[in-house]
Amino acid sequence: MDCPLCKCRECNGYPAVERNSTVIECKNCGNFTLTAQASPLIEDNGWKLAAYVVEQNRRGNTPIFYSSQRSLPSDALAGSVGVDAVIQAFPASVTERLDRALLNLAAVTKRLGQLIQINGAPNPLLLAQDGIEVFFVIQQFGQEGYVKGTTSSLPTQISLTAKGLNRAADLQRGLFGPLNKQVFVAMSFDKTLDSAWTDGLKLGIEDCHYTAFRVDAKEHNEKICDVIVAEIRKSKFLVADFSLHRNGVYFEAGMMMGLGRPVIFTCRKEDLSNAHFDTRQYNHIEWETPAELRERLKRRIQATIIP
Repeated sequence: MDCPLCKCRECNGYPAVERNSTVIECKNCGNFTLTAQASPLIEDNGWKLAAYVVEQNRRGNTPIFYSSQRSLPSDALAGSVGVDAVIQAFPASVTERLDRALLNLAAVTKRLGQLIQINGAPNPLLLAQDGIEVFFVIQQFGQEGYVKGTTSSLPTQISLTAKGLNRAADLQRGLFGPLNKQVFVAMSFDKTLDSAWTDGLKLGIEDCHYTAFRVDAKEHNEKICDVIVAEIRKSKFLVADFSLHRNGVYFEAGMMMGLGRPVIFTCRKEDLSNAHFDTRQYNHIEWETPAELRERLKRRIQATIIP
């Protein structure tokens, strides 16, 4: 059968334990489960989902695709994720796409100088949609000195150089640099949300081995706006809780999006209906208790953020 994501013909599928879903074993992009509700939503984004499968398999996870993050059942198995969340989290910048492609190449390199087969497109290993993008990636890596081999025709074989392996090792220490474990939390400081911070947002982030940063907890002698801008720039991603709809949260989320880095949207259920129309279309984590917020945030980070 053809893989529903990457269209590879070296693919097997069989019914899953989960009702109305299919387990896929693809030689090109890896192993995943596709529910019936998610199948019609793949369309032209299958290559993005295939790249996600490659990265998740590399981390020892097997994705289970549902139509949306909101549609996940309360007892969803580990690895469950909405197609919408994966598409939204796909890297917006060329730099991040190249970095993640290099990490994938390093992951399949088991010994120094090992040749890596690069076939046609889409190529989930390189986060490439078509042949033009495959050429762009491998030629860019060749110009940077990260790979050696033929980069002007397909299929081809390439291998990572010492420079490429060292670059990948640096990336593994942090996709956005040495402070990549910091997560900026934008939220109202109203006392009614204290437990949402201490028992929800902070713990959900720490459960995924990141460090939650809230600007009111930092001692400083600078203008608060300068501190906010500096700390956002240092952070790997941002969690924006729109409960009570403070203007500063909108500003901070917008700045992080402008940097091309991920933003996770959350909001207390009773406040969600008042969301500004400019942000309403984003996939908010809707919560009622800090415990629910913690668990749902942890799942979203695990599903959409590369550690």
